[in-house]
Amino acid sequence: MIITKLIKQLNFIRIIFLSVIFINAQNTYAQDTSTWNEGPYLGASLIFNTINEGDAYYDNNSSTVYHYERDRKESKGIKIGYNKLLKNSFFVGPEFSYSGKKTLEVSDGVNGGVTDNLRFIDNYNIGLRGGYILNEDFAIVLGYGLSNQKIETSYVGDDGADKDIELKDYQGKYHSFGILFNLDNSYNLEISHQINSISSTIKKDLDPNRSAHNIEIEKIKSTSLTISKFF
Repeated sequence: MIITKLIKQLNFIRIIFLSVIFINAQNTYAQDTSTWNEGPYLGASLIFNTINEGDAYYDNNSSTVYHYERDRKESKGIKIGYNKLLKNSFFVGPEFSYSGKKTLEVSDGVNGGVTDNLRFIDNYNIGLRGGYILNEDFAIVLGYGLSNQKIETSYVGDDGADKDIELKDYQGKYHSFGILFNLDNSYNLEISHQINSISSTIKKDLDPNRSAHNIEIEKIKSTSLTISKFF
């Protein structure tokens, strides 16, 4: 299963780089609104991460499924990518992004007091970003690709210490949309909303302090502010 996923990811990355080679071979450039977002870029991001009620839930194989309460946390990250301008003000290119540790506490406190801590130690995304330049100041951007989440799970025991600590990798997909602002001097500000679809089950076994249950995560949503520099 893991090998199959890795093969799929490698094939996806290969497609991305082949698409860049194809784009460069076309030798087509946008006109007039052209040069403020072409080439390689590097950005720093402030990210607001959210699990909404219903996006994650507690399931102990009974007839009742408890939706976790909403939680929101901030994290920081980076983006690295390349934009190639096409005809008619369109652009496209590969993008890699990384965000650091964030702890989301998900709880069904209203329905029984079960609390699980989800620590996203690392989050990697790689995919394609494209868009359309509206004028010399604004562009619309869309993104799609693969994501890898390294998730640590635990809960706090009666003694205040973390219990049942477990760290695993989970793969998924993401899509994003946003607005790109031209700040001049090859700097851009991007406001983007991203949805990471994980659709993973984390199994938590029976221990002396709690019942066996599954943590079901459907998706995580984030809104980010990124300042990037084109080179």
